[in-house]
Amino acid sequence: MNYAPQFGVLAVLYVLVMAVLTGLAIYVLILVITFLRLRIAEMRRAAPPAGDSRRP
Repeated sequence: MNYAPQFGVLAVLYVLVMAVLTGLAIYVLILVITFLRLRIAEMRRAAPPAGDSRRP
């Protein structure tokens, strides 16, 4: 008897596609976090000082 798992070609392709999509999702999440941190730091530098009357 052969107890080795039998994977079809579609199952292997599905696993590969899901792994690639998961990797891309993690990559995009890291990029979004990085750029948001940079944007927040840029906005803080451009904001008027705390005691300024122009500050909202």
